[in-house]
Amino acid sequence: MIREKAESLFDINITSLVLDRIGADVRRPYERIGVLIGVLLDDGLWVNDVVPGGNEDSETSCVLPPAKLARIADDIVKGKLQGGIVGWYHSHPGYGIFMSETDYETHSKLLQFSQFVVAIVVDPELNEFGIWALEPEVGIIPVPNGRIRIV
Repeated sequence: MIREKAESLFDINITSLVLDRIGADVRRPYERIGVLIGVLLDDGLWVNDVVPGGNEDSETSCVLPPAKLARIADDIVKGKLQGGIVGWYHSHPGYGIFMSETDYETHSKLLQFSQFVVAIVVDPELNEFGIWALEPEVGIIPVPNGRIRIV
């Protein structure tokens, strides 16, 4: 369900460096996945870094290995990464911008970290991306472009 206006939805600030790093990772003929690192501030969610997910990817499926997620969490605790887990990204090369049932399940698992996590879906062949987030009492919805700032 897409809503024209989402008053309770938060703003998302994403750096152009993050978009460049995601773009470099997903330019492959198979799906890729990774974790978004950032922080929630008064002016919205800031996505400042990415950690590519690894090599358990296939043409039409990608998985974030639990060991990789544990290493990312450890790096955050040790101060090797600045911020926290604020979401994930994955690619649909040539399939378009949408969230599959598996994508919704993956996103729901990441909601254990915070209700303010986002999912970025990239189609590198179309050179497009979309962002999804949880709107309380509605569910996981596409984030309207007016809520996304590239800085």
